[in-house]
Amino acid sequence: MPEELLHTLDVPPRETKGFLWADYVELRCLTSQDGLYGEGHVVDLETESEELMVDVDLDIEEFVSAEDGGEKGSEDNVFFRNNESVARKWADICSRLNSRMISMEGYWPFEFREGILYRTFDSGNSKHVLYVALLIASALRYCNKKRQGEVAASLEEIGYHIFRAIMPKGWEVRPFGAHQNIANGFEGTLAQKLASLGEQIYPTYLKPADEFDDRNTGDGGLDVVAWHPLGDASRGHIPVVFAQCGCSPGDWEHKQFESTPVNMELKILPQHPASSFYIMPHDMRSLTGGWERGDHLGRVILLDRLRIIKLAEQYELPDTFPGWPFVKEASELRLVI
Repeated sequence: MPEELLHTLDVPPRETKGFLWADYVELRCLTSQDGLYGEGHVVDLETESEELMVDVDLDIEEFVSAEDGGEKGSEDNVFFRNNESVARKWADICSRLNSRMISMEGYWPFEFREGILYRTFDSGNSKHVLYVALLIASALRYCNKKRQGEVAASLEEIGYHIFRAIMPKGWEVRPFGAHQNIANGFEGTLAQKLASLGEQIYPTYLKPADEFDDRNTGDGGLDVVAWHPLGDASRGHIPVVFAQCGCSPGDWEHKQFESTPVNMELKILPQHPASSFYIMPHDMRSLTGGWERGDHLGRVILLDRLRIIKLAEQYELPDTFPGWPFVKEASELRLVI
């Protein structure tokens, strides 16, 4: 029997990022016994979440009242500040849930009305399955470590099929990552995979195999690669695209650069700089319609949850993806909140 997929769901996000809290609420609703989640559940988290805990001295400085005679130590003041914090947090979550309900219509397996999130997941709906796969990949910290590989592999599969769809006719698309489940992927150690890729794109430079650890079977910063041979690849100077997939909400700001020239050209140097994609399962659309933490975006083409869903809709991809057993397992959990 495999290890249980999800654990510690009673522990709220450690970070303050609003999109992570919206994901957490969706995950709790998906797995809840009664299929709903509301503000009262967030209130219950108050004493457990560092996000909702309050610095006592700061509270008293800001909310000391005349009735206290200016004395510090009023528990009522601290309680008031905590309630305000909960209200602000829930208001932000509500705004994000409303935004997703509209922007991801047809894929979003929930309904949000009168301040309550309701589960509407249909296991026979491939659009719902895709959304939940992305949701779980976004919440990888709640997955058992022994099961994280299969969840990460699902994102690589999604990235592969997205690339197959958006690349023009004649392009070759191949998986490169360590968790790949696609038949035509590059195989072997990192050095062997890079050497095989080099035979296809004819790079100016390829790092010698003896400079790699022969036990390294990782991806070196690549999960999906694409190129067009232009009918005569051996002469080089062909278009190349590198993509990296990542599930971490905290590491993406530097992980986005793993497939860019600044990193990849130390290992393999195409004769023309490769385009770089970063594929992530998180919903990085800000409430103003731009990017969350947009000032941290580098020179990469970013595919987040919304873009993945829009592309899946445009190219009719949902039925292309496998059923992913972990999605079925998560959706059938019924936990008491």
